[in-house]
Amino acid sequence: MKKAQKPVGRPSKGKQPKTSAEVGTKQGDMRKTYIVNIDQAEKIEAIAYWDRQTVKEVVGEAFDDRIKKFEKKNGTIKPKPKK
Repeated sequence: MKKAQKPVGRPSKGKQPKTSAEVGTKQGDMRKTYIVNIDQAEKIEAIAYWDRQTVKEVVGEAFDDRIKKFEKKNGTIKPKPKK
């Protein structure tokens, strides 16, 4: 009879990813893909370079600004209906 092997590698830290979009990301993050205008993408990358930030940080700030603008005009954002 074989002896049970111990798991190899680091022990898991807390929650496991819920979806494949969360695999390999920090907790609270998920991978998404969007089609963007080439000029806008290049400018975002340049802003990130000159501000010494990641593209993720610059895009996150842009998302935050848009969300705040929407909520100021319309109130709290309701979740979209599920299919």
